[in-house]
Amino acid sequence: MLNNLILIVLFVCFVSGLIYVYLRLKEETGKTKKKGGEDLQISPEDIYKQVEALIINADFATAQKLAKKYLAQNPYHHDLRKLLVKSYIETQKEYEAISNLLVLVQFYPDDLSLYLQLATLYKNTHQNKKAIHFYSYVLSKDKYDLNSMRNLAELYYNNKQKESALKLYKQLVTYIDDEQEKMDYYEIMGNIYTTYGEYVKAANLYKKVLEAQPSNADVIKELRKIYLKQKDTENVIYLSRKLINIEPDNYAYYEEIINLLFHVHAYQDALDYAQKALELPTADVFAVKNQIAKIYIYTGKIKESIQLINETIVQDPTNLLLSQTLAMAHCMNKDFEMAKKVCDDALEVAVPSDIKVIHNNLSTILAEEAVYLLNQGKTKQAFDKFSEAMQYNNENPEIFFKLATANRSIKNYSEAIRQCKRAIELAPEISLYYETLADIYYEIQNFIEAKKLYKEAVFIDPKNSRAHAFLGILQSKDKEHENAIKSLETAVSIDPDNVDIRYNLALAYEVAGKKDEAKNEYEKVLELEPSHKEANNNIKLLS
Repeated sequence: MLNNLILIVLFVCFVSGLIYVYLRLKEETGKTKKKGGEDLQISPEDIYKQVEALIINADFATAQKLAKKYLAQNPYHHDLRKLLVKSYIETQKEYEAISNLLVLVQFYPDDLSLYLQLATLYKNTHQNKKAIHFYSYVLSKDKYDLNSMRNLAELYYNNKQKESALKLYKQLVTYIDDEQEKMDYYEIMGNIYTTYGEYVKAANLYKKVLEAQPSNADVIKELRKIYLKQKDTENVIYLSRKLINIEPDNYAYYEEIINLLFHVHAYQDALDYAQKALELPTADVFAVKNQIAKIYIYTGKIKESIQLINETIVQDPTNLLLSQTLAMAHCMNKDFEMAKKVCDDALEVAVPSDIKVIHNNLSTILAEEAVYLLNQGKTKQAFDKFSEAMQYNNENPEIFFKLATANRSIKNYSEAIRQCKRAIELAPEISLYYETLADIYYEIQNFIEAKKLYKEAVFIDPKNSRAHAFLGILQSKDKEHENAIKSLETAVSIDPDNVDIRYNLALAYEVAGKKDEAKNEYEKVLELEPSHKEANNNIKLLS
């Protein structure tokens, strides 16, 4: 009986313990629910399918919430985490995607696709150093991964690591088949070489692009810049024509080519483009007509120039460009008083910023008048005019150049040299000044200095045929036969009908022992001038 009672008591205690544990568990479960919601009693496969279905239906918010909740309880469900990353990328939540990918790469260190995703996300969030790190890592594992190569090259290029970018672009063009993509990379490589000053390499790449894409205006402009730096005016003009063909209504291209053609003395071509430019609705009519007037001046049509400006300036009486071109037209017509009057009238209505321009033109007109007086034998009046010109602008290179010419004409060579050097100092870009100083040294038989200056002249203006010719003559004199022939051949190519240049080329061939070439050149001289005695005599001696 006692034993039974003990058993009953023990049973009651056991049941009471069970009830207590149950109640405690119930209490803890209630707390958990309040904190984090219900426990997800679902298999890994089912949760994956549910989240995937939500993503397919574009219910990204629910998919992300469900996946995060499950992963909080089951952090090792990696496939679900990958799905969550996909959802974050779809909704442009790059930073959430990155944090989950960083977890995944700990468990899948050999999965390069994860590193690629990380690199791309870092790139998209402008974390370039990290992007470069991960793309580089992928390439270290797979050197033919074109996606990494493309992105890494772009990152290097945009982050001023041009050398590294160039190396990758060189590899890319050997691996890819898409011609358009290749052309894009050639263009970028051309830009890199341009920044390095390697213009020949850059130009060759741009030419490759233009072979495939002849109407690529951006590449034409870049190649044109290179030719400008190389002073290759002929190719600059050629490309300017192409730009006009591509964009025939772009007034800026006309403006550029008119100035270029004017600079190389191709006045008729310049005039043709100027007349076409006037037909454009965006044309600066006053600027174009001013350019036409200047062309008339340089082609000896002074009266036409004056007439055109007088007709045009009525519409804008204060137009500085037109008034100063009109003044120069009168100056070239030797009507110095009228030229000065035009400048004086302009001064009366000029704004302060224009006064310096007008004074400069007045100084040029007075210097031109001084030369005119000197040619008439009025030496004192001429130098008085030079002094007056200096009062308007004592830094006008044209005054010093004309002073040098004046002093040279009276054989005051030391002063001529001094004045010409000053002109060069003020305007170092003008080939004629170097050529004239070289001529002065040539006259006083300082051939060493003369040769240096002729070289400077042709460097600045590769189309200066006279400077090329005199350089060749001096090189031949110094027995630099190959250089002499090269210089004189260049001069002939620029000015093929110049008898003197051809005769000196024939002499250079003869002195260099190239008798056949000399004979052929003498024959060309005689075609141009049958009565040329020296050529006749020399060809007989060679026969």
